Amino acid sequence: MKNLVWMFSAVSAVAAYVIARQQARNVAAQPVAELAHKLEVAWADHHTIA
Repeated sequence: MKNLVWMFSAVSAVAAYVIARQQARNVAAQPVAELAHKLEVAWADHHTIA
């Protein structure tokens, strides 16, 4: 039982690492200008909706 818990923990840790690396790669791939435009649009939407 203890080995099963350790195995599940290890698999979960590896999965979390892979997901985190994928997210970091996706964020780094987006140009700053595109992110700034998204922020500008979100800010405008926030202030125009009552």
